[in-house]
Amino acid sequence: MGLPSQTTDEFARLRALAGYDILDTPREREFDDVAELAAEICGTPIAVVSFIDEGRQFFKAEVGLGVRETPLETSCRQAILQSEFLYVPDAARDPRFACSPPVTGMPSLRFYAGALLRTEEGIPLGTVCVLDTRPSALTQGQQAGLRRLARQTMALLEARRSARVQQIQKELQERILDSATDYAIIAMDRAGRVTRWSVGAERVLGWREVEMLGDPAHVFFTPEDREAGRPEAEMALALEQGFAPDERWHLRKGGERFWATGEMMPLKAADGSAQGFVKILRDRTRQRAEAADRGASEMRFRSLVEVSPQVVWFGDAGGEITYCNPTWYAYIGLTPGDTDGDGWTGAIHPDHRERVLGVWKQAVATQGPYEIEIPFRRASDGQYRWFLARGRPVRGEAGTVESWIGIAIDIHDRRQAEDDLRRTREQLRLAVEATGTGVFDYDLVSDELKWDARILSLYGLPPDAPVDLNVHLARVHPDDRARADEAVRAAVDPAGDGVYDVTYRTVAPEDGIVRWVSAKGQTLFEDGRPVRLIGFARDVTESRRAEQALRETEERYRLAARATNDAIWDWHFATNHVRWNEALQVAHGHAPDAVEPTGDWWIGHIHPDDRARIDTSIHAVIDGAGTVWADEYRFLRADGSYADILDRGYVIRDKGGRAVRMIGAMLDISERKRAEEHQRLLTGELQHRVKNTLALVQAIASQTLRGAGDINEMRETFAARLISLGHTHDILTQASWTEAPIGEVVEGALCVHRQADASRIRISGPNVLLSAKAALSLSLALHELATNAAKYGALSNEGGVVDLRWHVVHAGDAPRFCLTWSEQGGPPILAQPARRGFGSRLIERSFAAEVGGEVRLIYAPTGLTCRLEAPLASMQERRGEAAA
Repeated sequence: MGLPSQTTDEFARLRALAGYDILDTPREREFDDVAELAAEICGTPIAVVSFIDEGRQFFKAEVGLGVRETPLETSCRQAILQSEFLYVPDAARDPRFACSPPVTGMPSLRFYAGALLRTEEGIPLGTVCVLDTRPSALTQGQQAGLRRLARQTMALLEARRSARVQQIQKELQERILDSATDYAIIAMDRAGRVTRWSVGAERVLGWREVEMLGDPAHVFFTPEDREAGRPEAEMALALEQGFAPDERWHLRKGGERFWATGEMMPLKAADGSAQGFVKILRDRTRQRAEAADRGASEMRFRSLVEVSPQVVWFGDAGGEITYCNPTWYAYIGLTPGDTDGDGWTGAIHPDHRERVLGVWKQAVATQGPYEIEIPFRRASDGQYRWFLARGRPVRGEAGTVESWIGIAIDIHDRRQAEDDLRRTREQLRLAVEATGTGVFDYDLVSDELKWDARILSLYGLPPDAPVDLNVHLARVHPDDRARADEAVRAAVDPAGDGVYDVTYRTVAPEDGIVRWVSAKGQTLFEDGRPVRLIGFARDVTESRRAEQALRETEERYRLAARATNDAIWDWHFATNHVRWNEALQVAHGHAPDAVEPTGDWWIGHIHPDDRARIDTSIHAVIDGAGTVWADEYRFLRADGSYADILDRGYVIRDKGGRAVRMIGAMLDISERKRAEEHQRLLTGELQHRVKNTLALVQAIASQTLRGAGDINEMRETFAARLISLGHTHDILTQASWTEAPIGEVVEGALCVHRQADASRIRISGPNVLLSAKAALSLSLALHELATNAAKYGALSNEGGVVDLRWHVVHAGDAPRFCLTWSEQGGPPILAQPARRGFGSRLIERSFAAEVGGEVRLIYAPTGLTCRLEAPLASMQERRGEAAA
């Protein structure tokens, strides 16, 4: 092998050196052994395995040097690399190295001998060399040994590179296997036991590699396949034919079945002998289901095409019709063979046939879609109906046209509707012009607003004035501007109904004229986005003025109606409709939703005893020539009671004198009626009370005078009885002679006797309200009992007492009132009285006769006991008094 030329491509050498990936790597035992053996063979203190890089030499192994790299001048590098074996006994005497820093400086090298490391292509990479700090020499055997060590180093280097390449390839294969996660890749020995289980196998099948290594691979076959010997059959087929395809159900670790496709192949050694198998599986369950769905979808599509009410057709790449669905043949009345080629064109109206064929041929020539409206003849009645025909080419993966597909839709009714719409629009235009209405059209996409001349005039603008939304808002009255703007925003809001309805005023700055404008419109939406607002507007100034005047009139009427409590009614005879004001509810409780607005409802709420009279009186005025009606009746309130009403009405007649309407007011006079009745009752009551009182005074005077022996005694007794009567009258007067509490009656009757010592007359009993007659009778009876006790009984000495008790007994059919006067501690009663005195007779007359009660007087030795008993109803009855 010749020496390398000085023109060796340095770039190629450095690239070859880099291919061994040796630079800057850690020390390795194999290379260290080479350096130690070189130092030992040559007897030098320094030995290195050196690789020459750009501007430096890297020591893969070194003995005695202590560094891993040193700088290297270009001249030294060339000298080292150009010699197959460089031998320098004394570097200080060799002009190539005499000036080199390692020679002139530290470490003061003097001796160098190195064998070149060269690739099989002859590219020098470095040396195996020995060095010394003093001149030295090598024998031929030592030089030969150094060369052998260089060759051994290159063998180590090649083996190292091969191992590294193999490791890289192995890692790459592992990464490829592990990255193929969609595939389950399983390696097996000849017996079918798992030797390699990829990451994809773990993901697809569920078992981890550590679980499967050394176990049979048939676990992921279904039980029926294992029983049928499917795993063994696959291995046999793979050995026989080189592969065994597989497409069937398999099992995951959890027992779930999945559909997989794959194949099994034999793993062969270098001599061709089978070492095992590799099986590749891919989960295709979803794809199988999708394929089934596609098949079903295609079946549904074919079925839909067959039953579609639209015409569906297919054609080949050249535009020849190959299929039409039954709808087409049923319509034109032909068979499939009759429409082959251009046979279908016979169904086109003759006046349109040339046009249609021209469009179709142009589409075929340009391989583009088309759309055209065609009149086809219907076989059933010979009528030509319009169809919308569409077609497009179907392109393959390469982009070339493979076939054609198209449909034809019956649009005859739609075209008829469009013609009707055009006529309707023309009629609408004429109607708009006739009614003085203007039309606006707002394109929301381009923000373009269009007004006709009539709307322009409503804003005080000339017919050719440009307009936009700002012009609209600028000429709207300031008080209406916000509302007009909000109306537009609401109309174009996709969340709303798109209705535009607003009334506002416009003001023309040129003349200041104010006009009322009513605008109505509808927003059109596409895909939830407003695209157009179209509508009309008209001048409503005169109607607004009339409405304002009417509102002012109605407001005056409303305020006048609210200023009174009268229920005002407005009766239209033609419709029998009656309108009421708020007072019907305020005064009589009838809620508006409960009132039937008819004259029948009003008449039906008049008291039955008054109804005929009122119906006669009011119709006498309506049917006659009069205009004023007034009458009184009772009106049914919502709570069921009746109100006394004074009703007045005014009849409105047309020019012919016919009554058309009547307006009136119901004045509630219930309070006045009650006051009049009360006044009448008071007058009667006063007459009755005066008569009774005078009769009672006359009786008291008569009885007092009849039994009196002394005029002074007679005067005192008569006065005391009148005073007691007066106290009771005071109590009844406070209650308007209706009723009085028994406690007050008792206190009034006994006040004279209780003034000295109230404890001597003990009083107890429930609160009972007494009528006027019962109160007077009880008051006189108690006064007589107390007077007798003061003269002869318990109150005549210092130690006697009186117990006065009353209660109500609830027994039998009706409750009874019971009162007991009991005296103790007075002078003993030794014998019964020989005669009945005036007091006893007064008690019996005033109590028993007046209220129908019972009186019992018991003269016990310990003292007098008086029991008064009467029905409670008699003690509280008032009607009888008024009637007396």
